[in-house]
Amino acid sequence: MSTKVGSKSRVYVAVGAFCVIVAVGLTLAVSSGSDEPDDTFLGKERISVGMHNDLPGISYEENYRRSGLDQLVFEQIKEGLGIKSASPSNLSSEGRIPALEKGEVDMVIAAFSITPERMKAIDFVGPYATTRQGFLVGPKSVAVHELNDFRGKAVCSWEGTTSVATLQEFRREGIEIKELVDASDCIDALKRGEVQAVSTDQMILYGFARHHAKDGLRVVPDVTIGAPQHYGIGLPKGHREDCVELREFVKRYVESSDWIKDMETSLPDIPVQEPGWISDYKPSDESIDARSCRDKPSA
Repeated sequence: MSTKVGSKSRVYVAVGAFCVIVAVGLTLAVSSGSDEPDDTFLGKERISVGMHNDLPGISYEENYRRSGLDQLVFEQIKEGLGIKSASPSNLSSEGRIPALEKGEVDMVIAAFSITPERMKAIDFVGPYATTRQGFLVGPKSVAVHELNDFRGKAVCSWEGTTSVATLQEFRREGIEIKELVDASDCIDALKRGEVQAVSTDQMILYGFARHHAKDGLRVVPDVTIGAPQHYGIGLPKGHREDCVELREFVKRYVESSDWIKDMETSLPDIPVQEPGWISDYKPSDESIDARSCRDKPSA
């Protein structure tokens, strides 16, 4: 038995076929688009980064050229993750967290010690280096062999750092604490003889000692205070997937020869003064996992 197809039926068939073709095309377009790599980081195609500009060997700017370990870490991250960024902007120690919270910068790499209190406000990735707090003295400073040698002496540190809080714990040792605005103020006060020492992280002090070698500044060997300082990369909350991606990159970087080369390039006096420096300054995978992309350190 034959069936006769009318003109209306042919129109319905044609329209139905067209709809199927369009639907298949849209499906293919969507599926092919999802396979394309996401070029954004922290939800942006180009991020902004905040850094110090006054810490030789760590993060220093002179004649519009940046140098130091933090700068090299930043370059490793950009190349390793394919991140685009604007030129870094300068931040004070006190301004690091506010700049992230206000969205003024998307990332901070600025000798930024990871602490439980700071982890409540922002996310960290790291540490990419670990150091301890020590002392920098000048040519006119008294001979220092132990902490008691600073009794009755003025020791300088600057605002917005963990160093001041650590010094406060040692007031019982008779240390007079002088808190100034930034690092350069403390260094100038030391060179003028207004303070007998500057105290902050030894990595920072080694950078200052080399930069001001002609002024006779030197790091006191084997005299440290407080807990280890873990340098991390600061990120705003709310980007855990990107945070984890950066964490895994930092773990690979710290275990690579690039990390050793970057440390030796930025702070060449550390390998000279401390023969076992790698084990002291290089973080473990466990340390990085315990402090990265969390609201508090893991136990």
